[in-house]
Amino acid sequence: MADVTNDLLAAVLAATPDRKSAALRVLRGEDGTGGGEKRNALPERFVTQRELVKMLGVSAISLWRWKVPGHELGGRRRFRVSEVLAYLESPEFKAIAEALKTERRELKIAISEFGEGRVKRRRGRPCRVTSACG
Repeated sequence: MADVTNDLLAAVLAATPDRKSAALRVLRGEDGTGGGEKRNALPERFVTQRELVKMLGVSAISLWRWKVPGHELGGRRRFRVSEVLAYLESPEFKAIAEALKTERRELKIAISEFGEGRVKRRRGRPCRVTSACG
């Protein structure tokens, strides 16, 4: 045991700072590439749509509209939070979100141009303004 310790100390004294950092990461069980991920760490668990909706504070329809990536497990849709957060930061999602905003704006303009005064309510039912509706 003393020989191993002496060899280890000699190697540490002779190593460059980069090599020392890499060796320390390996000894701690971290990824040798410097990612900082533990190799023996438990994999991230999958969450349900309901849990994801609560975490993000959006509706289930928004997740569907945004085309959030998920996995089919046992016939049910499940999500990894890290994948979803990475997707929400991606240029692909930003393009989808911008397209949805533009579509909603155009729809709102089209509805306002159609004219609110053209449809009249009578007895709780919509009715086109014609001579029949009076």
